Amino acid sequence: MDLLFQQPQPQQQDPPTVHNPPNNVPEKKRRRPPLSCEQCRRRKVRCDRSQPCNKCVESNAPSCTYAPVHIPAWRAKKLDLAANTIGNGGSSSINNSNGGGDAAAAVDGGSAKPHKPTSLDSTSASSKLVSSNAGTSSAASSPNVDWLVARVQQLEERLAKALRLSDAPDAQKRLQAAPEMTEPAEGFVAKSRFYGHSHWLYGVNILTVEQDLVGQEKVNQGELWATLGRCKALGRKIKKNRLRPLSSTNLGAQIPERELADVLVDNYLRTFEGVFRVVHIPTFRADYARFWEDSHPSNESFAILLQLVMALGAALYDDVFSLRPMATQWIFEAQMWLMMPPEKKRINMEGIQIQCLLLLAKSTCNVGADMVWMMAGNLVRNAMFVGLHRDPQYLGDLTVYRAEMRRRLWATVLELNLQFSFEGGGSPLLSTAHYDTLPPANLNDDELTDEKDSARLTVKSPKVPTQTSVLRALVATIPLRMNLITHVNSTKPGDHYEETLRLNSDLTKSCRAVSETLLSLQAAPHSPITPFHVLVTEILLYRCFHALHQPVIVKHLDDARFFFSRQMCLDSAMKITHIWGLPDAWTGDKETAAKAMDADLKRLVTNGTGFFRNVATQAMIIIQIELLNAKAGQATSLGYLPTVGSANLHARLNATRTWSLERVRAGETNIKGIILMTACLAHVKALEQGVDAKHKTRMMFQAALDISQQCLEILKGVAEREGLPRSEWEDGGAGAVLDEASVTSMAMDWMQEWNWDDGGGQGISFPQWEADFEGAELMDDLGFDVVQF
Repeated sequence: MDLLFQQPQPQQQDPPTVHNPPNNVPEKKRRRPPLSCEQCRRRKVRCDRSQPCNKCVESNAPSCTYAPVHIPAWRAKKLDLAANTIGNGGSSSINNSNGGGDAAAAVDGGSAKPHKPTSLDSTSASSKLVSSNAGTSSAASSPNVDWLVARVQQLEERLAKALRLSDAPDAQKRLQAAPEMTEPAEGFVAKSRFYGHSHWLYGVNILTVEQDLVGQEKVNQGELWATLGRCKALGRKIKKNRLRPLSSTNLGAQIPERELADVLVDNYLRTFEGVFRVVHIPTFRADYARFWEDSHPSNESFAILLQLVMALGAALYDDVFSLRPMATQWIFEAQMWLMMPPEKKRINMEGIQIQCLLLLAKSTCNVGADMVWMMAGNLVRNAMFVGLHRDPQYLGDLTVYRAEMRRRLWATVLELNLQFSFEGGGSPLLSTAHYDTLPPANLNDDELTDEKDSARLTVKSPKVPTQTSVLRALVATIPLRMNLITHVNSTKPGDHYEETLRLNSDLTKSCRAVSETLLSLQAAPHSPITPFHVLVTEILLYRCFHALHQPVIVKHLDDARFFFSRQMCLDSAMKITHIWGLPDAWTGDKETAAKAMDADLKRLVTNGTGFFRNVATQAMIIIQIELLNAKAGQATSLGYLPTVGSANLHARLNATRTWSLERVRAGETNIKGIILMTACLAHVKALEQGVDAKHKTRMMFQAALDISQQCLEILKGVAEREGLPRSEWEDGGAGAVLDEASVTSMAMDWMQEWNWDDGGGQGISFPQWEADFEGAELMDDLGFDVVQF
């Protein structure tokens, strides 16, 4: 009997051997929840599990969604129990069990993947994401996972409640604000170059129909394509014919006759020097006189400085820029002189002056104009190397002449760096915290004496016009414009549109104040300020409106919330075309043109490049966009505001086409801007007539073909005027390169598709035609065999 009662005892002492499976028996595997979003799982790419994920952002996917995680019934009950326990204040017991405190610290410490909600109602999506992340850990036990999910839900509920209760008006503003308003501006990459928002080419993205025109013709290989190929081949021949041999042993020796040199020097001193103060005019004239008196001048640096002055004056010499080859030669010599060792010997005041003139000349004369932004950065650092960024009062007892020349030169360096940042679509990489140099004093050049700068007592009132008044007006707006261009080309998110509106308000006040001040100073008796100085200053200021609002209208053209930006772009475009004298100055009537526009500026905007071309081109794009929208029946105002008549816009666009043809006659070899503009006018005409899509395309093709053939004839005249042998360009000639076979076989990479593939800012296929707008490339470092493309 004792044995019978003792037999079950071993089973009771070791119950796991009977009722429970041993510890080494593997638990049944359950299916892992998907961690990647549904879009990345379909594409089989890595997902960073954010909302939205990086791959969906890069591919510009319309949505980024995650599959719901299946929660079994037994786990759902535990979740409810845990939630009730936390809600009743029993979270401490859970934290103390199974290492829950460590898990809670991990969640509260932010070890989970950061989530960017798009609204206050995104708690469900984020909870799914965190739940899936929590379920991936094989080491975590089931109670820990359940607790993490419950904890995340609790924190999200508290956060949503806190946002609803505190600062409700601000919450409403955040809900009403568009997501794009807080995103940084994205540029695009083309041919290993990045284009920011301020670049004039950014606005062409809206003109998709006009961009597709040549892309279609490239496939068809029709008559328009052949004509464009002939224009391109002839343009290359013309640019190559302008080049001259370059030798480092003969720098500064290409000086024309005294009579021509006097005209070119006067052209520069009358125009550019009144805006960008680089030289001291009395000292420069004295050195210029000694230069001609000495048959063997020993000062090579002054010869380089003189050549750059004459290169800028050559752009104003005649209506066709006949001295372009000579100006190009002078610019290449100056660049070679700066690069020759020892470079340290040229980093002084005279070297900074030469660099300033070189940047102006390269931009104006179209010699590597697309590279000046990088050179401007080098100029800033060289100027800081010689201490121009520190005010002379901290550098010892300097004379008034030396101190003021340093202040003037630093102000010019700041202005050039700022303007070329707009041109290049980049940042000035400089702020007001990097310098403490005071603005130049309101003094004429003959008032810069050798007395101590600290003991100077004679300073003119700002209401008295001097040779430095224009530069002083520009310096006063540099901090504002520096913040503006940094904001426009910023890569960081923030309250982007709110900052845009604030900068617009400050810029409007500054532009109005500067215009009123300069006009009053110009009207004063014996004022050295000319209409040219006032107009160029307004160009430098009013172009900021385009850079500020162009990114907004490219993204939100038809969004009523951003109508103010669209209106400001149009107003600034109308202002720019008014400065250009469009359409009055380009009607063919010389008397009307003389009254409508300053003669120097009219010649400079015809022959020059840089901002003398790009600002008007940017305004032209804005006018094209508004005209197309008006003819397409879209709203061009808020209903109660007066609008600019489409007839006025049409007249200005026609005048701009005339101006572009004048530029081709003056030696411009790129015709794509004219074709784009002509196609836009044909598009407008087709919309007015109400034709179908096929007829509209035929009208645009025919208009583009007519203008391209007209440009080809003009380029032939330019080739003949510049001495290009007829055998090089005449159709059917012995050495002609313009026959049909060569046009078909030539590598015309400049005419790749005109349309942009958005691609979310990644992998953009951008056309290569913009490079021809920019002129010559830098000289080859070895052979100096320079060919412009």
